[in-house]
Amino acid sequence: MKNGMVKIKKALISVSNKSGLKKFVSDLNSLDIKVIASGGTAKFIEDNGFNVIDIEKITGFPQLLGGRVKTLHPKIHSSILADRGNQNHIKDLKKMEIDTIDLVVCDLYPFSDAVDKKKDIDYCVENIDIGGITLLRAAGKNFKYVTVITNISQYQEVIDHLKQNKGYSTYKFRLKKANQAFKSSSNYDFKILKWFNQFNKKEFSEFIFPNEKLEDILTYGENAHQKAAFYQDENKKKNWGNFRKLQGKPLSFNNHLDLDASLNLLNNFIKYKDNIAGVIKHTNPCGVSNGKNQLEAFNNAIICDPISAFGGIVIFNKKVNEQVAKKLVNNFFEMVIAPEFQIKALKVFSKKKNLRLISLDKKWRNNRIDKYEFKSVLQGTLIQEVDTKFISVRDLKVVTKIAPTMKEIQDLIFAWNVVKSVKSNGIVIVKNMKTIGIGSGQPSRIDSSKLAIKKALNLKNVKNLNNAVMASDAFFPFSDGIEEAIENGVKAIIQPGGSIRDDEVIELANKKNISMVFTGIRSFKH
Repeated sequence: MKNGMVKIKKALISVSNKSGLKKFVSDLNSLDIKVIASGGTAKFIEDNGFNVIDIEKITGFPQLLGGRVKTLHPKIHSSILADRGNQNHIKDLKKMEIDTIDLVVCDLYPFSDAVDKKKDIDYCVENIDIGGITLLRAAGKNFKYVTVITNISQYQEVIDHLKQNKGYSTYKFRLKKANQAFKSSSNYDFKILKWFNQFNKKEFSEFIFPNEKLEDILTYGENAHQKAAFYQDENKKKNWGNFRKLQGKPLSFNNHLDLDASLNLLNNFIKYKDNIAGVIKHTNPCGVSNGKNQLEAFNNAIICDPISAFGGIVIFNKKVNEQVAKKLVNNFFEMVIAPEFQIKALKVFSKKKNLRLISLDKKWRNNRIDKYEFKSVLQGTLIQEVDTKFISVRDLKVVTKIAPTMKEIQDLIFAWNVVKSVKSNGIVIVKNMKTIGIGSGQPSRIDSSKLAIKKALNLKNVKNLNNAVMASDAFFPFSDGIEEAIENGVKAIIQPGGSIRDDEVIELANKKNISMVFTGIRSFKH
């Protein structure tokens, strides 16, 4: 080896996917590189008219255990792992008449395909690669001398590199390929572990975080002095990560956070068939509404808190039309999210080049939510199940003398679906399936109540909260948390219940002749 350059003289190939292999072997032949192969790979190469050294001629052993053991042999791994600068290694090779291998080409058994196709346990187990992953790790470890290929997509890159360097590989190239090999083996092992975890009764036993791919280097993080990036795994990409940005500036770190908050809000209304519009600002809803049409839904959503809505995110549950687009471009928003956009609407939006348009696809209701979510803290990582609990009329426990009307129940459930997305302490006031006041992020629940009431009373032509309902994401620790709301006209309240002072809160509700229901679950968002 000179200046990190290694002449490729001999290659070992063991692949499941034979696509592109014929041309690749032909290219290797043109570079005067001898080929060793195992089992079906050797037969494929020979059947296509190329010379190949069957691995059995080197090891002196046939395939064993129905193919489970092919490449697992000292002569093979010594060929790959030998440190060519170590004289003791070279002596061992000469003593055992072992030649070095300079290029290892190996994909892995399609374990993920077996799992995705819901094959039985025995079938999946047979698709757990042992010899292949050992080859990758050995070649990756000895990258100082060995080049490793893990995927057919790398064939042409390797051939081009060797041609440019007259049959030699560079140190930098081998290091890059070793990195890809260990990433491939790590992802492969994680998928196997994830599959085995389904048989493990303990939810969080030995939980390992998924290996995600780097999708984007972001301009900066929450603030300009912070570096940031966006990673994504294949499962997320198939679900909520499969959105398309139709126009606008690149997504920033904060845009991704707001997009996530918007999608979570939308998912809370996944069962609603009418038009839903939501406005998000700094990951908090500042207006959500149902409507006979999109324009009505949007107008009702933005009127809840038009000041906070400035520079926010708007999300719809249905295709955005031209009429709504004209309304939106007259305001300043960072992003508009919807399943689809009419062609005429896109023309209207094109006037605002920086406005980000995100298309979710009309089948967004089929998207699955991951079971777990992760939060990084200074002292480690927290894992919890995602809050995907929906409530219906059957879940509501009436705790007051007066029961809510069906219209009030409709508003109460709507308010609960909104408050699930509000940062603690969350208070939401709703009337006719539209938010009129939202209190969020306050250290005390009573402050959030006062804030929601104040915002509602600041609305144009609103003098009181007559016939409105109120939702709280957690129980009221004291009766004063609902007193001001009742005095201003709130007629029904939904809350989890569970406080040691529930009786006091219920007593006040009865005294003021309003209804109250308990959900029995909390939807606190810290």
